[in-house]
Amino acid sequence: MGTLLYLAQLFGSLLLGSLTAKVIGKDKLNSLTTKALNITLYMLLFFMGVNSGSIENISEKLLTIGLDALIATVFVILGCIVSSFFLSLLLKEKFSSKKSTPQKGSLGRFKTPLMLVGVVILGFIAVMTTNYFNWFDSSYIEIILYVLLFFVGMEMVQNGVNLIPILKSPMMLLLPISTIVGTYLGALFIPFATSYTVNQSLALVSGFGWYSLSGILISGMGDPQLGAVSFLSNLMRESFAFLLIPLLASFSRISYSAVSVAGATSMDVTLPLLKRSLGNTIVPLAITHGVIMSLLAPLFIPLWL
Repeated sequence: MGTLLYLAQLFGSLLLGSLTAKVIGKDKLNSLTTKALNITLYMLLFFMGVNSGSIENISEKLLTIGLDALIATVFVILGCIVSSFFLSLLLKEKFSSKKSTPQKGSLGRFKTPLMLVGVVILGFIAVMTTNYFNWFDSSYIEIILYVLLFFVGMEMVQNGVNLIPILKSPMMLLLPISTIVGTYLGALFIPFATSYTVNQSLALVSGFGWYSLSGILISGMGDPQLGAVSFLSNLMRESFAFLLIPLLASFSRISYSAVSVAGATSMDVTLPLLKRSLGNTIVPLAITHGVIMSLLAPLFIPLWL
């Protein structure tokens, strides 16, 4: 029930922003909306770093189980890229998304993602090395997210985005299926590089980026070590998404993998970055994708244990 309420609040923030833009006029406050959106995005990224650094025993977990989690994350990301590539080949004539123009030059592609992930790292370091953020509570991230989605809704109306084609698109279902296939494809390679079985590998990646759920659920089922690996792997998936989304979005053949790699976070934490990298039309697809992943995670995790 709590998950459904959370999803309703996300959609409500987006809708409220859209209605506000229609009331005041879509040709007014455009530049102000863009500036507010950018400021809120960087605030969200910074406090995501603060939130990650505030997780209990995060430094210990990074040292003891970091390697297994990193291996699992890399395989999952590669699996999602591969599955999304084949999906784009299948549907390349019908589906495309208006992307922001990538920066020229081989190093130019990395400028924006490095800057964005740098903000996350800055927040992580700040909370690990100072006491300035003792007041911070993870619930504050939700508030910032609601504000950001409000501005996203405004900008969509101001830019005259037509959502009907996306809402009717089979991609609403096909992309989540591609993410599931890619995630589990990567999981099948984890036993070759770690001591985990196939079932354990499938379970630890079934959070689809929802680290707080996966770690707690698996630990509660009697395997705290696997729960810790799952927690950290899904946390890494979310963190790596911040770096990879702008990069993947700049390649037309694998642009949908930007959403797939984000997993369940495509509906909230990584949504602003997806919108910035792939354009306004990706928003309803990203939200739907994240919703489906979030609803499936608590069903799929126990399935393999």
